[in-house]
Amino acid sequence: MARRALLRGGIAAIMSFTLAMGLVPPTIAVAEAATAEAVIPAPTVLLPRTALLSAGPSGFLRYEHARGHLWTSYAGADTIVDASATDVHAMPDFGAGSDVVARYDDTARTVWLRDMSAGASRAVVLPAGHQYFSTLGWTVVTTAGSSGGADITWHLLDSRDGDSVTQRAVQDVPDGITATFETNDPLGDAHGQVVRYRTADGGRTAWLDVDQGRLVPLPHRGSQTDGQVVLTATHLLFWRWADRAVAIHSRGDLTAAPRTVPLVGDAQLLGMVGETLVVARYDPSLGRHAYDLPVWRVEALAPDGSTVKTLLARSAGRGVPTPDGGLLVPGGPGPDWDQWGVSLIEATDGGEVTVRRIAEASPQQLQKTVDELTLTQGRLDTLEYDPSIDRRHVFTRDVGVTGSLTVGARLARGAVYDGCAFPVCVRRHPTGDGRTVVSGVTGSPQPHLLEPTQSLPGTPIDSSRTYESVAAASGRFVALLTYADTGTGTPEPAPTGPGGGVLETRVVDLDTRRTVFTTTAGVAAMWGTTLWVRNGNEAVAPIDVLTGQRGAEVWFGRGCLLDDFQAVGRWLLWSCVGLLESQGVYDTVTKTKLPLFSGSGLSRAKLGDGFVASEVDGQLRVTDVRSGTPVPHTLGEFRSWRPWAIDPYTGTIAHLGADNGIRLVPSGVPVSPLVQLDAVVAPSARIKGSTGHWKPKWWLSKPAASWTLVIRNPATGATVSTISGGLARGLVTTSWNGQDRLRRPVPDGAYTWTLTATPADGKGELLTRSGTLDLRNECHIGGRLRKAMGCS
Repeated sequence: MARRALLRGGIAAIMSFTLAMGLVPPTIAVAEAATAEAVIPAPTVLLPRTALLSAGPSGFLRYEHARGHLWTSYAGADTIVDASATDVHAMPDFGAGSDVVARYDDTARTVWLRDMSAGASRAVVLPAGHQYFSTLGWTVVTTAGSSGGADITWHLLDSRDGDSVTQRAVQDVPDGITATFETNDPLGDAHGQVVRYRTADGGRTAWLDVDQGRLVPLPHRGSQTDGQVVLTATHLLFWRWADRAVAIHSRGDLTAAPRTVPLVGDAQLLGMVGETLVVARYDPSLGRHAYDLPVWRVEALAPDGSTVKTLLARSAGRGVPTPDGGLLVPGGPGPDWDQWGVSLIEATDGGEVTVRRIAEASPQQLQKTVDELTLTQGRLDTLEYDPSIDRRHVFTRDVGVTGSLTVGARLARGAVYDGCAFPVCVRRHPTGDGRTVVSGVTGSPQPHLLEPTQSLPGTPIDSSRTYESVAAASGRFVALLTYADTGTGTPEPAPTGPGGGVLETRVVDLDTRRTVFTTTAGVAAMWGTTLWVRNGNEAVAPIDVLTGQRGAEVWFGRGCLLDDFQAVGRWLLWSCVGLLESQGVYDTVTKTKLPLFSGSGLSRAKLGDGFVASEVDGQLRVTDVRSGTPVPHTLGEFRSWRPWAIDPYTGTIAHLGADNGIRLVPSGVPVSPLVQLDAVVAPSARIKGSTGHWKPKWWLSKPAASWTLVIRNPATGATVSTISGGLARGLVTTSWNGQDRLRRPVPDGAYTWTLTATPADGKGELLTRSGTLDLRNECHIGGRLRKAMGCS
């Protein structure tokens, strides 16, 4: 829009005004700062952190944010187990398949056991050389041997009888085990546990039978992937990736051939109730794909793998089977968090699957963060990150432009492409008339046009070419970087590197989608119909994209390496690096330069209409340059590394505060009078049968509070039609159907029109534009008025 920012990092320094480009720096005057501002508090979201850890006959262990580990009865009563606990991984660590809860103290090498139903508790100290593995009922499982070495074995520390601990070595353990795998799956109960390990032959899986004290090999390769193995009270479930089927083993004979149920798609295996498999499927509408986010839909599967019904609309994390054949799952019946909790899924005697919520959750409140923001004509666009779904969305708010800085409702514009790790992959270029040119929202730099209330990704601007980037946008024009066409329909050969070619910039009319101007010069900025292009490293030149006429260049000094260039109205802001590190403002009306900074430590600055804003000593400094003498004032705490923007049309500054709230601050510098930046006004119109329209457009330099278009008969001076409108943020557009105030077609002939627009800020003269229109309304045949057509 107003600039093409080539941002350069740097620590903001105190502005110094020294000799630059042959100009003596003027004395700095100090102005009073405007104090009125508006604050948009940082939006908050709720993120459930519920994690299920174990389940016994009388209740289950879970984690809730800020509450720690809780034992919850199936009637919903909570008992605090460890209020300071934060660990939610490796389910068997906390006990499995019984009411006994385990807590391992690695400093004391002691496992504390507590029966939540009977109240008994015991401490089991690990023998020297043993490592804690899991707890199954009253049995503590350990491993001995060095990880990465060989011959790791399992041991069982039984503490059922009194305070004594009996140690058993697990039998039938193969030689040469070099590592064991830990996963966050419900793999055990009081009778045993599925274990995964590695030998020289690769990964293996086995059943560690606590009752018999031996290891039983299973016909499945070892895997470190969560969500593939579940142990229920009656079955052992393996999701086999090779054939995308769930192998269902009966616990009566784990070595017997299993039956299978197909499971395809992006899913997680949760468990089984009765003869029904329960799975979680990823729902892209809920958020970005992640196993620990609430973006999963819980479904019941028939034996053929088809979905019987949806059990929970939203879920996250693992399910935990209960000893009596049920399945505990965190989630809720809808997208909102007020019904989120722990649900118990059960099978009736008739085989029907039921769901009932037995515990409420305690979601964590998180702040959304603003990654980027733009402000044009009082329209604030933000790119906000939502940690609850790990996605970024674009939102629009209308900011008041006729008085106080009121803020309207937030309009959601859609989610951006989430395949990029950093938000700068998504580029947004407001045009100043309510539209935005966007690129990167689909994972491609190909530009799209987003209408004022349209949702992402918008509509492609030009699908006939492949564009590399958006150089600038203003009004109805956008400058797009592409490879030059040789005339044969193929890009010219790249002079260096693969896939290169001769780069050129095409200026495209967003209304007609036609290219109006092409250049191989580097584009620095655009304002209205003026395209500013680089002339080497030290200068820029203006080009009128409608006529192609090139204006006089603006030179910034020998040794300048132009790093950043911005254009707003009559003002240009340059930042040079290299031998001549400097920053200043050029007035295109008076043809004068005003140096603002020279030396080392160039600060990051942005240009407004008649002022420059930057960070100085942690404060927002606004420097008024209208008089030719820099007049600075400060507007409070500010950090330029946070997202911020200047509205070049209203002078309002938006920046992110330390509390992540958006602050809207008037610059204290009045913007220029209301003028026309561009217009599309047809000199003639042919309206057939009153079905056609004359559709003029005017682009404005700042918002107008209201406007009026008067159409007159020049022969009589009589007004034939008056069209009025309210607030116009940068664009006045209307249409006339060739009818008078009584809705009668007016005669063919020449008419005059006058547009009057009132500035929204109440400052400056009214904008007045006028012209003529040659109307063909088919109201005459052979010079005679067709009154039968209703012509006036």
